[in-house]
Amino acid sequence: MRASFAIPAIAVLAIGGLALSSPASAAPAAPKVSNCGELSVKPTGLVLSCADANTALETLKWTSWGSSKARATGIFSENDCSPTCVAGMFHRYKAVVTLSAPKTVKGTKVFTKARVVFPGITDQSNRTFTIE
Repeated sequence: MRASFAIPAIAVLAIGGLALSSPASAAPAAPKVSNCGELSVKPTGLVLSCADANTALETLKWTSWGSSKARATGIFSENDCSPTCVAGMFHRYKAVVTLSAPKTVKGTKVFTKARVVFPGITDQSNRTFTIE
């Protein structure tokens, strides 16, 4: 009579899993943001009106940067252009910024929307900007 040896199924699965495992895939690159054409991740400043630079975000501190949204606190700065943009005054407000709507542009994933919220400020309404 022959002795028979049973190999536990878990051992077979473990060995098979090692033999069939595929190399780990790299995590997708985090989206970038365009700062008037210059792409970056977690910039400290972001111009929202590239034509004249009269609207911008300053001193940004990023609290999150994910694949679908990024969030920061900082200062929203805007020229009142009164009486003209050259003679106008810049007004600054504390702001919370959320970048969203990532799209692939020329092979790079970039955020395309910036939502600016002004916590505790009653003379400003929340605003959304298209980032290019």
